[in-house]
Amino acid sequence: MDTWFDQIVSLPNLYRAAHAASLGKKSNPDVALFRFRLEALVLSLHNDLASGRYRHGKYRIFSIFEPKKREIAKAPFRDRVVHHAVHDVIESVLDRSFFHDSYACRKGKGTHAALARARSFLMASNFCLHGDVTKYFPSVNRDILRRLLYARVGEKRLRALLDEIIDSAAHVFPGNTGLPIGNLTSQFFANLYLHELDHFVKHVLRCRYYIRYMDDFLLFDDDPAVLAVWKDRIRDFLLSNLALRLHENKTALHSTRRGFAFLGFYISRTGTRVAAQGLRRLRARLKHFRYLRKKGAVTEEELASSIACWGAHSAYAETVALRMALAGEAAQWSAAVPAALLSLRTAHF
Repeated sequence: MDTWFDQIVSLPNLYRAAHAASLGKKSNPDVALFRFRLEALVLSLHNDLASGRYRHGKYRIFSIFEPKKREIAKAPFRDRVVHHAVHDVIESVLDRSFFHDSYACRKGKGTHAALARARSFLMASNFCLHGDVTKYFPSVNRDILRRLLYARVGEKRLRALLDEIIDSAAHVFPGNTGLPIGNLTSQFFANLYLHELDHFVKHVLRCRYYIRYMDDFLLFDDDPAVLAVWKDRIRDFLLSNLALRLHENKTALHSTRRGFAFLGFYISRTGTRVAAQGLRRLRARLKHFRYLRKKGAVTEEELASSIACWGAHSAYAETVALRMALAGEAAQWSAAVPAALLSLRTAHF
């Protein structure tokens, strides 16, 4: 029977990984070159992995500014193929041990499922503790991560490959702390890392209503004093067990009668709407798009595609009136943007 490592380095899995890693990026020169020499490069990668000669390349670092400045580390395409190959094999098995109400980067979960679940818990409780971790990805301790992985992975060859991927983060974060945000494996590792928090909250604190979306988490209870105690215990647990710090400015107690912001939306007992910060970002984006359209730097089709992504996301809240208002404003300078905004139906939580 093939081991996980054998499945990861198999040619069929590497071909699937190369296809998955190239989706939406086929015009990128590195991706195009890899696809042009696909058979030879996949075979070379297979041989390097199987023999233990594989070494991770260096990252290209750049910044994005939405919603705030973030440093993104982009691995060479060859390494991104390896990330997919590893993730697609071990994720399907290890994900089964994850807590049901962990929603980030998991099949069948996601933002909208998390919001729907949060609103159901909000309706059943009087108070909510909304928690956040300070600089989560840059703060992940790679030795602790390694220990958590080793507890689930015993095969030496797979451990060595995981070590190579984990240690590649030293190109971005010197020392022993930090995961590159841009890696598919980093998303999975980060979920695994905070699975320890899930276990603590559910089985030690015995919180009935709890949700986590990466490092953004909610605990619900009818007694605010209980939530205050849980906040202190979570702060101590994160620091002593995971070398993480609770973000004190973003961790707050809310009355569920008033509602609160979560994952870019504002959820309350009366419904779900786009949070004010998300609306400000959208208006800024539309202003930028108007400038680009005036300069001829983008086509109507490109505008429609970009706005449709936001529209599909926002359609899960009560945004019909908002989208009609934005479409009216955009009609002065675009035909595609209003059409994209108005083509979606609202799916109420």
